[in-house]
Amino acid sequence: MRGNIGIYNLHMRALGGGEKLTLALAEHLSVEHNVWLFHTEPLDVALLEKFFGLDLSRVKLMPLKPPGQLLRLMARVRGWRVPDFSLHHYFQLRKLKLDLFINNSYASGLTCPAGRGIFMCMFPHRPAPRPTARSLPRRAGDALVEWVERRVTGFAVRDVTDSYSTVVAISGYSAEWVRKLWGRRPEIIFPLCEDIGPPAAKQKSILHVGRFIADSGDEDYHHKGQGVLLEAFKGMTSLHRDGWELHFAGSVGADKESEKYAASLVQSAKGFPVTFHIKAGLGELRNLYRTAAIYWHATGFGYPASDYPAKQEHFGITTVEAMSAGAVPVVYGSGGQKEIVTHGVDGLCWDSTAELVSQTLSLADEPELRARLGQQAVTSSMRFGREAFAASVDRMVGRLLSGDPARPISGS
Repeated sequence: MRGNIGIYNLHMRALGGGEKLTLALAEHLSVEHNVWLFHTEPLDVALLEKFFGLDLSRVKLMPLKPPGQLLRLMARVRGWRVPDFSLHHYFQLRKLKLDLFINNSYASGLTCPAGRGIFMCMFPHRPAPRPTARSLPRRAGDALVEWVERRVTGFAVRDVTDSYSTVVAISGYSAEWVRKLWGRRPEIIFPLCEDIGPPAAKQKSILHVGRFIADSGDEDYHHKGQGVLLEAFKGMTSLHRDGWELHFAGSVGADKESEKYAASLVQSAKGFPVTFHIKAGLGELRNLYRTAAIYWHATGFGYPASDYPAKQEHFGITTVEAMSAGAVPVVYGSGGQKEIVTHGVDGLCWDSTAELVSQTLSLADEPELRARLGQQAVTSSMRFGREAFAASVDRMVGRLLSGDPARPISGS
């Protein structure tokens, strides 16, 4: 049954794992369905296709109308950020009479505007705390907006996830926290991970792939820990003498602090066998993966998972992609990484920088160990490939769309 499906993400410029998941869903579903991607900022489709290696030719892009002056004034009074006009978007989207709506926008407050909806969850955001000391006009404004939300949609910003038919978590780790924080029992669909192989001739290369973003200290901020890896490598002088190199690849966050953070890493790495590949294209990235002997990952290190669950790796797409190219993963053993890497079987997990160093030195000194773990890493990565992703999505979407004929979308 061909349905009209809308997909929503307000963070497409971030070019991260969540954005890849959004576009992978759009690409796959557009083969059998009419798919619209809703956004608020101009999108460079050619750039997105090239960066993620996806075909968006069948996907229709639909920008949402910006809020008027009255809503902007209300936003300034209430301290909203400009993208957070969830109710404004709801009014636009519900007119389209979509068969299925997929919300993949992190921390979204958008009530499902269709009869059936999927809330894609990288990691469950915590509801914003209710202010305790605000002026009477602001408290009255908050109460009025919440009353309108409930009257129009049946839900308020703090419980919008209940308006979706299904919550999807990207890992068992995220699913556990969805149950704890939201009281929902989610489905688990692992993100699409590309097969980057086959492995090429391995070089004395250690690779890390991840976005360069400054660590704000916020408990929900997802930092990749490149500084930890760089400092560890700088102290491994025996590897330098033996010809080993460290390669960092990834885009840089759009904010000034992230730009400063990336620049500080480049400055700190001067004089060491370290190379930065900022905004590496898909071809360059594939070559880095295929020739790397070891893959490093440090997300969550320095933040106990019990106190900072959102700061851990929620899944780990880049780890899987490195494994598909035969690079041995040496990863901080927390969060979703433990679902990908089995210590001593297809990679190694560390808890301290001393373990990171010792495990890496062991791999560097033992080519047979590297080869054995690398071969098993390729096999293990197949659990998260395109076929597995497509089958999981098709089962869920087919179930939600069954029993109700598709309706034409307004303006089509």
